[in-house]
This record gives sequence, structure tokens and C-alpha cells, in this order.
Amino acid sequence: MGHVRGERGFTLIELILSILLLNILLLVVWELFGQTVSLWKQGEHKVDMHDSLRISLDRMSRELRYTQGITASSNSTNLYFKNDGGTAVRYYCSSYVLYRRVQNNVPQPLASDIESVGFTYYDSAGIVVDVASQAAAVRQVKIAITAAKPGSIAGPVVLVQKVSLRASR
Repeated sequence: MGHVRGERGFTLIELILSILLLNILLLVVWELFGQTVSLWKQGEHKVDMHDSLRISLDRMSRELRYTQGITASSNSTNLYFKNDGGTAVRYYCSSYVLYRRVQNNVPQPLASDIESVGFTYYDSAGIVVDVASQAAAVRQVKIAITAAKPGSIAGPVVLVQKVSLRASR
């Protein structure tokens, strides 16, 4: 078998350089993959928190909308009222969990990873009311809930909703 003149294979240096470039390319792709997975997880955490807060806020709003009135013991972090059946209800946050407690029953957890819950009370003119002295004047409640997953670099999720009290007397 005859060989064609000038025909050569790869040199050892060319082979080492190609392997080195392939390794660099694989490292870059691996790093991008890792960052994408991390961002995906952060997005999932944020969506989970948002869904949990939305469900909790909807429940609170629905129940509060038909309340018989806000109780004077309510403040900026605790909401006390009597629901449409006349049962005392309390919403509050403790140990990063949002709770709903009906009279003297065991508290029901509504959402976790809660950083803060805030309640602001308004009268029919939209002016902020001191609920301790003017509980009967409350016609609207603003609920602000902030949640964040511990250890996550994703920012906190904040949901705010104003609820008009339809059945207030």
C-alpha cells in the first residue's frame, strides 16, 4: 500500500490543545447549567410562597368581608373579629407561621415562612383609625403579608390587599 506524500496526522500538541479547549467549554456549560438550576429553584420557591400567601389572603379577605365587626383588642399585628356566625376569630403571626384561631380552639396554620403580617384599619372616609378607641368605625382593613424562604437569595414576597367590611354595623 502506498502512502500519499505530505499526509500527516495530528500532533501531540494539537491533540492536547483540543482536549483543553473541550474541557473549558464543558466547564462553562456546567456552570451555566448550575446557575440555571439555582434560578429555577428560586423561582419555584417564590411561586410557592406567592401561592400560599394568595390562598391565605383570599381566605382572610372572604371571612373578614362579612364580619360582624372588628374587636377593640385588634392592633397592627393581630386581627380580632366576630365572623358572620358570631364566632370570635383571630389572625396573627408567630414563629414565622400565619395562624387562624377560632375562639379557644387549636390555632390553624395558614402559611409558613412569614416574616411579618400587618393590619391597618380605616373608617368610611378612608382615614386611618385607632382601632382600640374606634373599633365600631372600622369599615376597611388593609392586610400586608411578607414572606421569604430562609436561606434563599430570592427576595421576599409581599402581598397587600384592602378588604371592605360589608356586614359591619
